[in-house]
Amino acid sequence: MSEENKNTEPEQSAENIPKEIIFADENPIPEGEAVAADQPQTINPKLQTEKMEVHHHGHVHEKKKWREYLFQFLMLFLAVTLGFLAENQREHYIENERMHRFLKSMQLDIESNRVVLDSAIRENSKMIIAYDTLVNQLNTSVPTFDRAAFARKHGAVWYRGFLNRNETFEQMKTSGSLRYIKNFDLLTAILDYQRKCNFAQYRTEHFEQKYYTEIFLPAIYKNYDIACLHMLDSAYTNNPVLMAEQLKHNDIISGADAKKFRDEVGSAFMLRLERMRVSITAYKIARDKGQEMVTLIEKEIH
Repeated sequence: MSEENKNTEPEQSAENIPKEIIFADENPIPEGEAVAADQPQTINPKLQTEKMEVHHHGHVHEKKKWREYLFQFLMLFLAVTLGFLAENQREHYIENERMHRFLKSMQLDIESNRVVLDSAIRENSKMIIAYDTLVNQLNTSVPTFDRAAFARKHGAVWYRGFLNRNETFEQMKTSGSLRYIKNFDLLTAILDYQRKCNFAQYRTEHFEQKYYTEIFLPAIYKNYDIACLHMLDSAYTNNPVLMAEQLKHNDIISGADAKKFRDEVGSAFMLRLERMRVSITAYKIARDKGQEMVTLIEKEIH
């Protein structure tokens, strides 16, 4: 083609060039292979990714001043401190509520002990008066002695003891709840009250009851005949028909038998009186300490 014809050919812009030609260099067709006219040209995904890729420029953070760091630290410290104080206040409130419940329950234990102690003091005092009269009757030198009449005056033998009710205190001690009581005077009074009640119970179990079952009853039952023994047991004294028959019983002893009866039964009664008087003293101390405890607990609760 001549140079003149070359100049007359219209120049083709990039916009008029088909896409297949634009990407022909990216997907070259091997020599000797023909491309079908209706087959679309494959587009290189790598090139597309490069064209769609957005380049992010790094954000430049401004350097904080030391005052800002200090302020943030103080705010964090304040938040933690306030949370701790709030939790501590909540725990204090819960412990105070538990302490009040324990103290109210302890009041019930003290009241129950007071009723038992009052009953033991009252009944033992009655027996002391009756037994004093019997001892005076035994302390004679007459040659004969009416055992049946003495048994009827004697009546049924029994003892009235005390068992300390301290479930609330034991629960507080085993669970560590005594630490809820911040009032040292109240805590000291509670411990002292428990010692007094435990001592009163010890007097009952190892002092009066032991003597009553091991010494007093054997001495009494050994010196009476069977008819008189019926008058010493409440199971029979509550039977009016049987007691009417026993009123007819006549049992008079004399000489060595009368002296032996006075000595053995009299010594048993004397020692029984001593045991009851000591027990009553312990019961009164525990009862008075309980009344003091009730006053202290009322002040603490209200």
